[in-house]
Amino acid sequence: MAFSLTEMLSELALGCLLFPGLFTLSKRCLKKLPLSGWGESDAVIVSTRIVSTVQAVMASSAGIIIVKSCSRHVLEDRHWLTNAYVLFAVPYFAYDIYAMYLCHWYKYKVKGHDVDRSCHWAIVKNYLKKELLMIIHHSVMFAVCFPVSV
Repeated sequence: MAFSLTEMLSELALGCLLFPGLFTLSKRCLKKLPLSGWGESDAVIVSTRIVSTVQAVMASSAGIIIVKSCSRHVLEDRHWLTNAYVLFAVPYFAYDIYAMYLCHWYKYKVKGHDVDRSCHWAIVKNYLKKELLMIIHHSVMFAVCFPVSV
């Protein structure tokens, strides 16, 4: 089943709006809760986990729906949700690279380090060193798996 350009762009746009929008909404809501000692960093870290959880539940649900509706064989059958979810989820991988960096930056800041422009590259290098495999995973999903599947 082929998607039209309009359908593809709408799936991508929906993903571009949902994941950063959910992050922003959950961060604002968490900051307004009367939790003692919660600051910006706590709200950011929990919000990224909320978005990741929502994406994981949606991806798992899509997988279950696809597998259950395939009558002959999962690899041979086609389901419209396969392409639709790939298009929808691609923005998540780009968002999550940024969200992981944001969490890393706040964790660095919470440890008592002053964050200024002079140490920004040190934080980036440390982030790349600690999260390299996850960054590669997300980049491959975005740059290789997405074009191949579409």
